[in-house]
Amino acid sequence: MPYIKISDKDIYYEIHGKNNDNTLVYFHGGPGASCLDFTAQAKKLGSKLKVVIFDQYGVLRSERIMEDEAYGMDIQVKMIEEMREKLCIDRWSVLGHSYGGMLACLYTHTYPSAVNKLILDCPSLDFIDSSKSVAYYLGDYISKSGDNEAKALLQKIKTADYTDKTVFFDLMSLLEHIEDMQLRSYLHGITFEEYAKNVYTEAIPDEMWTKSETHLMKLIDEEKIIENFLPMLKNIRKPLLLINGRYDPACSENQIRYIKENIENVRQVLFENSGHFPRIEEPAKYTQCVIDFLLNQ
Repeated sequence: MPYIKISDKDIYYEIHGKNNDNTLVYFHGGPGASCLDFTAQAKKLGSKLKVVIFDQYGVLRSERIMEDEAYGMDIQVKMIEEMREKLCIDRWSVLGHSYGGMLACLYTHTYPSAVNKLILDCPSLDFIDSSKSVAYYLGDYISKSGDNEAKALLQKIKTADYTDKTVFFDLMSLLEHIEDMQLRSYLHGITFEEYAKNVYTEAIPDEMWTKSETHLMKLIDEEKIIENFLPMLKNIRKPLLLINGRYDPACSENQIRYIKENIENVRQVLFENSGHFPRIEEPAKYTQCVIDFLLNQ
């Protein structure tokens, strides 16, 4: 497996289309989901772009985070910048999916001279708002389930005035009541089994999958992921592509409206038959819209 030493940690990475001039780096979501389900898309984009994908520190194939070790979004951003320098990449465009959208905003805001363009793919830039949107998305399913515990939790998420990480645990508890994995994964254009083919591989041992829990809990305890990242976008003077799945609850209507009303240099591409994963649900359209934005604008 290809690794690069970043801050004395082994970070798994891949480069596709190494001989192309324009570079794109991908920040996965989760937190802790890994870049594995972007591999097929990276290979397609590699026909026109140099594409860098990696598992964030503490995730899947990258080195494990120790329980007593400090970790948070600012540390991850510094590691990403160190990676760019070690790979001898002058500037690159950044694509962040879901939680990776937060990371992409923070990285671009912190290191603007390193970034050409910014792509936000079904971003969750206000986790509290996203959680409430997901609650409404799951409302019909839960109301028909007869699960009173889930109904009470659903109502709490919809109405509570959250200010801390409690919202994260409430959302995770709510999702545990959802047996329909397609719904639980915010999919629309494909089944969960079709999605899973892009994630699971026999080449990765089971113990690698357990690493992400520490990565996730460190970020939750830090609570930076609970902040609203939308205002940060106002200070990022980069061309922006916003990718949305019509049936994605994570990037809510409130967040889409804010971006369209407050960011001048923004282009939106809506994927009519997608939920949270347009790159897998409508892959050909996804490849083309990314290439068009990076090379033809």
